[in-house]
Amino acid sequence: MTLSRARLSLESFIAQEQAIFRSLPISTPWAESFWGIGNWLPQRDVNKHALTFETHRQALEKTGYPAPPKGPLPFAFQDFSKALIVYLQRTRSLKFSMVAAYNIAVRRLYNTLFERGVSDPTLLTRGDFDRVVGFLRESGYKNIYDAISHLQVIANTIDNLQLTEFAIHFEHDAKPEKRRHDYISLHDPDRAVKQRKSDDRLPSREAMEAYALCSNNPLSDGEEILLRVIDLLIATGQRGNEVAVIPYDCWVERPIKGTTGEVVVDAHGKPLVECGIRYFAEKQFQSRVHWLAESDIPLARRAVERLKTLTNEQREIAAWQELHPGRIWSYPPQSVISDAKVLDWLGFSEARSASRNLYLFLTRNGVHPFDDEPDEKQGRSLKRRYVAGEIERLIVPRIRGHAALTENVGGQVRIVLRTSETLAIAFDGQFRFGGREANVFRAVPRRVTLGDINHALGDDEKYTSIFSRRSLTESDGTPIRLTSHQPRHWRNTIYHLTGMSDVQQALALGRKRLDQNVYYQHTSIEENTAAHHEFLAFNSYHERLDFLHTAIRDKRIHGALTDSYHALLSDKGTTTAEAFLTVHATALHVTPFGGCIHDFSQAPCPKHLQCWNGCSHLHLMGTPSERVNLEKQAKNLTKAISIMRDAGTGEAGSDVWLADQENKLKNLKSVLARDTNGGVQRVFPNGRPITVVDSDKRHSSVSDD
Repeated sequence: MTLSRARLSLESFIAQEQAIFRSLPISTPWAESFWGIGNWLPQRDVNKHALTFETHRQALEKTGYPAPPKGPLPFAFQDFSKALIVYLQRTRSLKFSMVAAYNIAVRRLYNTLFERGVSDPTLLTRGDFDRVVGFLRESGYKNIYDAISHLQVIANTIDNLQLTEFAIHFEHDAKPEKRRHDYISLHDPDRAVKQRKSDDRLPSREAMEAYALCSNNPLSDGEEILLRVIDLLIATGQRGNEVAVIPYDCWVERPIKGTTGEVVVDAHGKPLVECGIRYFAEKQFQSRVHWLAESDIPLARRAVERLKTLTNEQREIAAWQELHPGRIWSYPPQSVISDAKVLDWLGFSEARSASRNLYLFLTRNGVHPFDDEPDEKQGRSLKRRYVAGEIERLIVPRIRGHAALTENVGGQVRIVLRTSETLAIAFDGQFRFGGREANVFRAVPRRVTLGDINHALGDDEKYTSIFSRRSLTESDGTPIRLTSHQPRHWRNTIYHLTGMSDVQQALALGRKRLDQNVYYQHTSIEENTAAHHEFLAFNSYHERLDFLHTAIRDKRIHGALTDSYHALLSDKGTTTAEAFLTVHATALHVTPFGGCIHDFSQAPCPKHLQCWNGCSHLHLMGTPSERVNLEKQAKNLTKAISIMRDAGTGEAGSDVWLADQENKLKNLKSVLARDTNGGVQRVFPNGRPITVVDSDKRHSSVSDD
């Protein structure tokens, strides 16, 4: 029988990808339904080093769709899935997470073929793709746009390679999830009467307050290890996998230096230092330093110092095991040890039954007591002895060679960090909060994982969280459920609200692409608009000059520059006037109390920064925050004058100081008496000359100049 064109194309495609597969650093044979891909697609989570080619049954029966039997996909469809995954990975340079996503999408397509009673991938049609989209919508799948986009790529690939009897021509109308959100400020005094329209990427105020309570009141050493790791997530805004593998020697301090290289000191002559945390960026594994804002230093410093203290024993055991591969303790493998000694390393809860629970655990795993037991006493609480080497052989695979962080270099796995070199480590079982908390395996020190962090934050209802064990809930009584990635969204939103530029946000969060910022900026249009009204922030020198030039052209800034520009415009024309602007209007300095148009690059301030002594350069910008700042300044100045009058009587020069401050206060009050919301306006239209005429200058007694 002659094979169809689609069948020939599919077989050629599978054979081609099989040949490429054999060149990949994968030890698993092609025919296996479970691929171990750790060397091919390095992934930090040790539990995600595999791809499965079994049926994908999630939520099918709940939504009324027939579910295929649990087990490997039929061989014909399995080969198609594997070839497609290898092809997409190499042609699109996919990382593990995206490979896994496409793998799920392909397995979903099999479910539609199963409904039709076939398994041949050449029989896939547009209807099968639409059927999967319908299932995703009915099941309320969260990331539906991403899932449908993966189906689109698969359909296009199938059509380009002509792998089906009929072209798919799949097109979808799904829209990206809303990326901007109405978010009420955590410090809004009217928050209680407003409806929260937050997004699940941001933590609620209740959640943050609950976390603060937990963080400052740990219930055990194990819980505190997790709390300090989460502290670092909040203090840095880094990705969960980056914080989980911060190196032990992460803390970095360096003196702050001026533009000429001199060390900057404070008022007491003490050098100012900036603090940071060294980490390995998840993307490309580069070693970087996250420099901390001053307000974040105390939280981060406490986290680092406490983690070092809390993990001393874990680190010592891990270091010994790293020096002795294949070993978990110093007992000779042939030695016979009591169950009491074993329990020191493999802890079990229920003190009275600990020995029995240990016995049941070991026997289930093929390790039996050294001494023979009478049949009638088997399973009871007895004093038993075990061969150390047999227990060692059982436990060693759990250690995984203590490779906490690895990278793929030319197809070879290189260990970047071992367990003892990682800041956040714990004993296996140390994070059980819902019971069996004594089931701690001291023989298995390991790094903290992303799963540990998410379970502690309540991401999975099957696990007891730091909130549920304290009966802390959201305002409506529902459980608090956070993820390790929410602090990153929260911090980026704060950065955006405070006026940081996109470049600054990306640098602070270790992000390479500026266009990713928008997906982490969960602010409403109202908040964005308010941010612009409250303070004039410029992202670049050119934006600042554009603002100044436009205001001069529109006569919203007053003074000699504006007068000269418009005189030239009238007499000489646009070309000469614009040339004048380019040469002479080169500076605008925005302060909390107004804007100054003096060019500091040409000369220092002729008023010695005493703007309110009638400087003709000073302009009001007309922002609400500016008036608030002026009112505060007037209030503080009034208080200072009152104190000086009482305490400065008889002091030399106090009368001069008082006269100067009273003049400033008079000028401030005269401005506050005006309408300051009318846009840009010159504060002192008749301000004193900003330069001193030559006849009034003091000249040297030994020079003609």
